[in-house]
Amino acid sequence: MSGLAVRLNACFGARSELAGTSLRAFCLALEQNESEGFDAWRTIAGRLYGSALDKLGSSLRGPLRQTCVDAHTTTGDRVLFGLQTYYATVVYHTAVRLCGANAAQVLDEPLFCWPQNGRFSEIAKRVDRIAAAVAECCTGIDRRTVLSPHDLFKPLYESIFPRPLRHALGEYYTPDWLAEHVLRQAGWPGDRNLRLLDPSCGSGTFLMAAIELLRKETACPLTREQQLARILASVTGFDLNPLAVLAARANYLIAVRDLLPDDNPVAIPVLCCDAILDGPPTGTAETAKPFDLLVGNPPWIAWDNLPDAYRRATLPLWQRYGLFSLNGNAGRHGGAKKDLAMLLLYTAADRYLRDGGRVAMVVSQTLLHTHGAGDGFRRFRLGPDGGPLAALRVDDLSRLRPFPEAASCTATLLLEKGRPTVYPVPYVCWLPDEKHGRRGGPASRQRTHLAEPIDAGRSGSPWFVRPQHLHTPLNALVGPSAYTARLGANGAGANGVYWVEVVGAAEGGVQIRNLAGAGRRKVESVQCVVEPDLLFPLVRWGDVARYRARPAAHILMPQDFATRTGLPEDLLRTQYPKTFAYLARFEPLLRRRAAYRRYQEDRPFYSMYNVGPYTQAGVKVVWRRMDSQLRAAVVEPLDDPLLGLRPAIPQETCVLIDCETPDEAHYLCALINSALVGFLVGAHSVTGGKGFGTPGILEFINLQKFDAGCELHRQLADGSRAAHAIASSDGASGTADALMEIQRSIDMAAAALWKLDSSEQQAIARFMSMQNLHSQENPYDEYTRQLVTA
Repeated sequence: MSGLAVRLNACFGARSELAGTSLRAFCLALEQNESEGFDAWRTIAGRLYGSALDKLGSSLRGPLRQTCVDAHTTTGDRVLFGLQTYYATVVYHTAVRLCGANAAQVLDEPLFCWPQNGRFSEIAKRVDRIAAAVAECCTGIDRRTVLSPHDLFKPLYESIFPRPLRHALGEYYTPDWLAEHVLRQAGWPGDRNLRLLDPSCGSGTFLMAAIELLRKETACPLTREQQLARILASVTGFDLNPLAVLAARANYLIAVRDLLPDDNPVAIPVLCCDAILDGPPTGTAETAKPFDLLVGNPPWIAWDNLPDAYRRATLPLWQRYGLFSLNGNAGRHGGAKKDLAMLLLYTAADRYLRDGGRVAMVVSQTLLHTHGAGDGFRRFRLGPDGGPLAALRVDDLSRLRPFPEAASCTATLLLEKGRPTVYPVPYVCWLPDEKHGRRGGPASRQRTHLAEPIDAGRSGSPWFVRPQHLHTPLNALVGPSAYTARLGANGAGANGVYWVEVVGAAEGGVQIRNLAGAGRRKVESVQCVVEPDLLFPLVRWGDVARYRARPAAHILMPQDFATRTGLPEDLLRTQYPKTFAYLARFEPLLRRRAAYRRYQEDRPFYSMYNVGPYTQAGVKVVWRRMDSQLRAAVVEPLDDPLLGLRPAIPQETCVLIDCETPDEAHYLCALINSALVGFLVGAHSVTGGKGFGTPGILEFINLQKFDAGCELHRQLADGSRAAHAIASSDGASGTADALMEIQRSIDMAAAALWKLDSSEQQAIARFMSMQNLHSQENPYDEYTRQLVTA
């Protein structure tokens, strides 16, 4: 952080006196007199933030305390507009102070100039105070002083807009080192006059990094005029957000302030436009030409979170580029979790990039690995009749966590327009060193892997990533499976109603207490009596470990498993009146559930989701999704002293396969826990992500139907049964050694089943052991160490 950035943050940051008094003045003015710009801003903000704009809630608690205005009369969007106006005012006056008349015209943004309107004389005085404080911060900076190109206002923005608010709005700053890495991967600045575009430039992190590299690597001395002309012709940015454009233009001006002419304002090539919907802007002749490079960090916004109007407006483009091709059922089960980043990348490559040009962008790993949602993207073709894109390299940065506040795993992707992808593609995994750890920063160690579609016949199938030295043939391992996996029962946001603790026996039924804190929504804590018939042992995510599942609570299932909907209300009211009375207490909450409103509104208000005959199967294999590795266990009916013999019901964060016999379940459990299946799933999934361990993994695992007459099948089932017996002994003496031997025999049997030789099996087991060496829940530590050191 530069000295000027520190001074600006100290003077105008969230804890400063100026921030509190200015924000209070702005919000009071907006409360009493509507700004002409507010309605226009509200329309733009709706496109930018979608439904998040109406759900700011607790993320604005800090700014609301600063305003000292009534939170009931001041809406969240007004507070956000006030915050943005305050930030824009500081940015504007800083740039004008440092760059003079050049900045005054370039940064004239009507949306944020309303405080200087004649109707707001009091806050106009507040703006004068801000301008005076800016002048004091900039004291001693000469007109020709070269300021290192970087986002000068990033620390101030992160101070003014608290982390919960930025998270709610999906705003994450790209670290400078990551922007530089992306640019160098793209070949910037190169040995000729390349032209670069960031189509979603934000406040200009990539633009500043591009200018800095360009100024450092100028091959021959240039005059000030020549340097400025080259930068202005080479580095361009677009963004839909007027506030981001204002900040990017200010940063751009400050980055070239020593090159600016004294009198004539220059046109800064940062334009306010939607790179997806607006088409090529008409700003200058330069912006109309095809670019050599596209770089940036496009917005990671899920399709479901986009405003309805924006979804409708962009749908033809999703379809044109083959990015939205799933049927309704696949979309309903998660396949439609499209990311706006993929549409922006394809649209920008099609419209703005020349043939032979390159795309280098920060993306979520889900675009490369998620089954369903990323299939169209991984075809790497700009629509059915469009040209190809060649994937040249991926850098996996998930271990570095460059965006600590974001849950998504980060990667960078390098593409070239005009030629097809040749597999395998280099896939470089970055590992943190001791100095940077998980705090981010460039890695000192990199391991190159190779990536290719897991199904060679489908170019859009998830990528399979393997170490360079591992040449295991996929033909024997890749599915489809003879089995179908399902998600567990889904309360659709009302787990605090359905999940209960059985307190004890009671007259007319059993006494229960709901687990009120179990769901995302706060629910009333209730203790009452219900009939026992609809209560089942509940298998939650935390109840499942490798070869062990222990239900610790119960679930109320007012569900007809055969019809996949809630029991008829008349039947529930007459046969189970106590249960109906309990559920009726929560009727308003149960009707508000999004999944209920979308798919089941014509059904009983207590209907659940992802429930069918398979849910109540007596024997199941279950494993946890959204995990770092597969951990499967067999679940059989439990004999409850109050409820009798009941099948256990997994929750929706678990996956299940219903089985006909315990032998079949143990056979499957052994295979799913084997190193081979763990390798196959981990190699085409984002570990820890929402797509890890989902039912869709079975599409790519060749699980043969259980055959009691096959010796290998029986051997695997016996191994799982023995492992369950040991895992249930809770760390008794010799447990680790015994599990080690059983797991080794299971891995060998699995390799024999898929006809892999011992060297291939050992290589995969060793690789998986190295991946899991530091796992917090790895019952095979000694086995792992032996393999790693072998």
